[in-house]
Amino acid sequence: MVTIFSKKLSKTDISHRLAIPSKKLNQIAPLSLGQEERIAVIDDTEHQWSFLLSTRKEGDYLKPVIIGEWLQFVRERGLREGDKITFYRETIENNEVRFRIGIKLAQIVLFGVSMRPAA
Repeated sequence: MVTIFSKKLSKTDISHRLAIPSKKLNQIAPLSLGQEERIAVIDDTEHQWSFLLSTRKEGDYLKPVIIGEWLQFVRERGLREGDKITFYRETIENNEVRFRIGIKLAQIVLFGVSMRPAA
């Protein structure tokens, strides 16, 4: 399994769309301006999500984002600003490529006690 990128989630990532680092786009799908591609992503519970990877329609930069079931994933996994996700690519039998996502919840410590479990 190869790590494509990791990032700490921003307010926009958890409320609207997941911004993808432009330099990492080709490791997921070679998209141009205005293109999109549906990708299956498996989380750490082996649940498969249908994310839509897309780029902006015009401009000088692609600004890739993930939408589709992304916000449902955020809600169901209880993600918050500051949590960290890692996006992976793996090659399985017949050279088929699939994607995985891992999460690490930010720890909230109150009076020395962790208030959130680690993912």
